[in-house]
Amino acid sequence: MLLGRPAIITSAEREAMFVRFSETRDLVHRTAHGLTPQQLQYRPDASRWSVAENLEHITIVEQSILAGLSRTLQMPPEPVKKPAVTDELMLANFGRVIQPLTAPERVRPTSRWPVANLLNEFDAARQRTIEFATTAADTKELRHYFMQHPFFGELDCYQWFILAAGHSARHCNQSAAVKESAGFPR
Repeated sequence: MLLGRPAIITSAEREAMFVRFSETRDLVHRTAHGLTPQQLQYRPDASRWSVAENLEHITIVEQSILAGLSRTLQMPPEPVKKPAVTDELMLANFGRVIQPLTAPERVRPTSRWPVANLLNEFDAARQRTIEFATTAADTKELRHYFMQHPFFGELDCYQWFILAAGHSARHCNQSAAVKESAGFPR
């Protein structure tokens, strides 16, 4: 209950959100586990990111989403507004690459951190996201707050949390393709 009303996200939605955070955190770790610096930095061609670049991008996006959600949840709620896409569509495409997207300049990898620190940076960002999501889900009606996505339109805050986890999975899948490429250092 939130202020005497039922919470906007159900207990099943809440559980699904935290399971996705946990599963995708573990997927990020499995993606990078045991890779040498050379393997982490290998690019199959100039148009594709390395595993390290994917990890940096995941972290930057997670930090950016968290900052945006923090600002959004300080605004007045919009209880009659609806998101641009359905939960079903988001979940059906969770972690998949439906169409290649070009990342906005501000979230492209630029070697912000040493390769050896990438997982620690990701873990810190994910932990902050989980802590924020826990507090937000306990105190805010996540379905009544909206933030613009550069490709998908306005999403509610619950959808943004799901998107953050799915974004990690998407880039882990891209990293898997890099690791399977013919020139990947063995």
